[in-house]
Amino acid sequence: MKTIPIQLEHSFCAAKWLKVTMHFGMGENHSCYHPPIHQWNLMQVIKNPSKLHNTDHKLERRREMLTGERPEECNYCWQIEDIDSVAISDRKRFNNESWAVDRITELVESPWDKHYNPAYLELSFSNTCNFACSYCSPGQSSKWEQEIRRLGSYPVDDPTVHKDKMHKMILEENNPYIDAFWRWLPKMYNDLEHLRITGGEPLATRSFMKLLTYVANNENKKLNLSINSNLCVPDKNLQMFFNKAKSLLSANSINSLTVYTSMDTWGEQAEYIRNGLDIKRWEYTVRQIHTLFAIPIRVMVTFGVMSIFNFRQFIDKIVELRADGVDIQFNIARLTNPRQFDLRILPDSADVFFQSVNKSMKDSDKMKRVEKETWKMIFSYWESRNTTMTIDEKFYLTDQFSNFIKEYDRRRSISFHNIFPELASWI
Repeated sequence: MKTIPIQLEHSFCAAKWLKVTMHFGMGENHSCYHPPIHQWNLMQVIKNPSKLHNTDHKLERRREMLTGERPEECNYCWQIEDIDSVAISDRKRFNNESWAVDRITELVESPWDKHYNPAYLELSFSNTCNFACSYCSPGQSSKWEQEIRRLGSYPVDDPTVHKDKMHKMILEENNPYIDAFWRWLPKMYNDLEHLRITGGEPLATRSFMKLLTYVANNENKKLNLSINSNLCVPDKNLQMFFNKAKSLLSANSINSLTVYTSMDTWGEQAEYIRNGLDIKRWEYTVRQIHTLFAIPIRVMVTFGVMSIFNFRQFIDKIVELRADGVDIQFNIARLTNPRQFDLRILPDSADVFFQSVNKSMKDSDKMKRVEKETWKMIFSYWESRNTTMTIDEKFYLTDQFSNFIKEYDRRRSISFHNIFPELASWI
């Protein structure tokens, strides 16, 4: 293993070469979930399916990185690194992942426009979903799409919830990008080390079951397969997944299977954030997966303006599940888009909750390393609020959040003020 050349330490991210997230329903992709998504060129993809990953846009970002530039679209990591130079940003984490760390020299020394097969592939076949989470959008949720088409735009500047700016979704059954993916898959499958299927809700799509069958029938002993699910799908969908998972594990064709799921805090506040969530059913399904398969369960926390108040309860629940033998841990990412959910807009009265969680995380011997590291970035971001956000920006985003919440409550027949008494006098 060789290290990144010193002149590129501040700009290089292996994810631009080896990691890709594909949104087939929108015809778009990005190198990881932080940069904005960008569109595929359909003619290029039809001619060369490798263009699903090696887009012209991404090749240009690679060129920038190799000349020591920091692409603007990667600001999520630059921002936290500038706040805390020793912070373990996702960029630094990616560069040290098993699928990247031994290939750094190869990537740095290759021409910037060379095509690479991904080592880490995340894909969404469709926006089909039974949730309409507050910070989601029509592109990732059919429930959101149906609401916006029926009731119109939200009174905020965020374009993702504007009816006239919605994507024209490409149906799973007639999607040229999915067709290109099936043509490309056999050519790049053996280079894959991580395959992660997301959505929407993948357990509600036909292509998801087809892909599980492909993986079961095509051996790749280094492949780690991950499934994202809200774990609150109808019983028939869950049972179909369980049956496929049993066949897959019996085939012994891959290295591992992991279930990823989302939870951003706990209790009624979590159900408010992730509209459609039944928290008791979620916990029951987590325990069911452990009982049936004893496979790892990883919880994705998208930490925004509403996450902090019940977050200690969430931590306590994770510790409880571990004590019961469940292989479960969480990873926290701050919510940056839509911008009105930025945690820095919270009033200073929220600091007591941040300090409480921070003390709990630092003092506990029951927290995993990744949990402590990702929480540290959240806490540093919160503490930077007065130096990284102007008063005018805070006022504007607070007003945007208030406008969103009033409409969200009206459409969903719920009450922010009842569920978040800590913020009842704030907006």
